Amino acid sequence: MSLFRKLWRLEGTVGRATYALGGLLAFALKFGIDWSVAHFIFHRPWSLLNYWHLIGADMPPAMAVTLVVIAVPFVWFGITMTLLRLRDAGAGPIMTAGFFMPVFNVGLFALLSLLPPGSFKRRHDRGRERAIESAFIAVLITVVFAVPVAALSIYVFEIYGVGLFVGLPFCIGFIAALVYARRAPGSKVRPWITAYAAMLLAGGIALAVAWEGVVCLVMALPLAVGEVAVGVLFANAVCNRTRLAHASMIIPALLPLMIAGEASMKPAAPLYEVRSSIEVDAPPDVVWKNVIEFPEITEEPELIFRAGIAYPLRARIVGRTRYCEFTTGAFVEPIDVWDAPRRLSFRVTRNPDPMRELSPYGRIDAPHLHGFLTSKRGQFDLQPLDGGRRTRLTGTTWYQHNLWPAAYWRLWSDEIIHRIHMRVLRHIRNSSERTNV
Repeated sequence: MSLFRKLWRLEGTVGRATYALGGLLAFALKFGIDWSVAHFIFHRPWSLLNYWHLIGADMPPAMAVTLVVIAVPFVWFGITMTLLRLRDAGAGPIMTAGFFMPVFNVGLFALLSLLPPGSFKRRHDRGRERAIESAFIAVLITVVFAVPVAALSIYVFEIYGVGLFVGLPFCIGFIAALVYARRAPGSKVRPWITAYAAMLLAGGIALAVAWEGVVCLVMALPLAVGEVAVGVLFANAVCNRTRLAHASMIIPALLPLMIAGEASMKPAAPLYEVRSSIEVDAPPDVVWKNVIEFPEITEEPELIFRAGIAYPLRARIVGRTRYCEFTTGAFVEPIDVWDAPRRLSFRVTRNPDPMRELSPYGRIDAPHLHGFLTSKRGQFDLQPLDGGRRTRLTGTTWYQHNLWPAAYWRLWSDEIIHRIHMRVLRHIRNSSERTNV
């Protein structure tokens, strides 16, 4: 009980024997639990090597979530034990970061298990050390809260909503800043640094365990940065009022309920329209031939497409169905209106994945790739100009997305669909103008 009080309060030190024995017992216990979960629940093999490449392409998301949740108390134990052992050895708390570095953390554990007390003879700046320790603890507490809540939203309720994209970043900023300010008051800047460090670490974990890819994290970043800032400001407002600070912790506690409520309500996705136009130096009847089907698009894809967003390659018509082939598969588009050479209108009955996530693990299977962004209808309109010698070609897509807040994510989806339109329209223009020469 004395040891756990030290760990909870981060007071005092632990000796090398306690550190070594505690670390070995904790690892043995964790390995036993992980092995049991892998074998008896998910029917997968498990060995020591899995800790160096935790997430593979064939690991079920539920297994990854379970292992991450199991790891939370062990991470807390390991970090705090390392911090107190470093203090006993006379080393600075910054070395605690080594706990998260594969291979290096094994060497650090061995070293701290052998070094006698006071091995590092150096001048101590207790104020600076307390600031670093407080930042570590604030980030750790925040991430321990954030990762399971993100897993709850993504893999249990399968909702990408306000709770995930607004509530969670707010809570990250609030918890990190409040914990830091309560442990090391006085600095106006450090709570902000701590909060954004927690945000980056939480995002890094989502990437490391293959929950999300780089592109989606980058898209969510502007919203997250703003909400973390609101959370920090709220923490600054209550941190010096003990009762109010304690009462305000009900906000993070209610976040899982908010996510569950969103999932139960299942809000209807709005229908959006994106319209893009281009002028073609060719008559409508020439342009029409390239609208209904066109050969391979040879234009170099833009950066956003090279990063993983699906983009069009070619189009063909079979009977009354148009097939527009993208890098992730083909859109199946039964034709409703064939008004040559003025209008081609079609429904979309099959949508391929909207993107291939950019990730260290190659292809990942995030839930938002399936049904969260879907095209419903498409249309091409051809308007004659200059007495029929030229054509204004307009492409329109009607689509839905199930990402919230919808207005924020529409900024991204509208721009992406517009770029897809323009890639097709430019190709049709170039093909038509070559034909018309």
